[in-house]
Amino acid sequence: MKLKVPPPVLFLFSVVAIAYLPKFSLPFSITVRILLCGLLLLIGVIFAVTSFFAFIRQQTTLNPQAPEQSATLITTGIFRVSRNPMYFSLVIWLAAWAVWCESPLAIFVIILFMLYLTHFQIKPEERALERKFGHVFLQYKQSVRRWI
Repeated sequence: MKLKVPPPVLFLFSVVAIAYLPKFSLPFSITVRILLCGLLLLIGVIFAVTSFFAFIRQQTTLNPQAPEQSATLITTGIFRVSRNPMYFSLVIWLAAWAVWCESPLAIFVIILFMLYLTHFQIKPEERALERKFGHVFLQYKQSVRRWI
């Protein structure tokens, strides 16, 4: 699979972009900001860790550049909520970072991140998984959303 920018690199670019956006004072206290960031970070960690361990348990690849090497199609656990929980965790972490940086304009960076990831990573992954798992993947694709 030809990938333009790997997801972790794209994530880091997005983090830097958000850091350089203009800051706006958000209408809540630092305590609320810390709590909101903490909650978003926790949600992201739950999605990332549970999906990571699902890959380990199923002994399948974590390599986003080689979905055709998947040994198993994971459809249980967190994968019943999202077909892409690891990518979703990155989006949630970007949202936490945006709140911390007081950057409402970060929503545009996050949307671009999601669009790029969907077009250049997720859709090619889905094609590879459809070739590998056929009808089983198509059923899964119809019953579980791409993001959440």
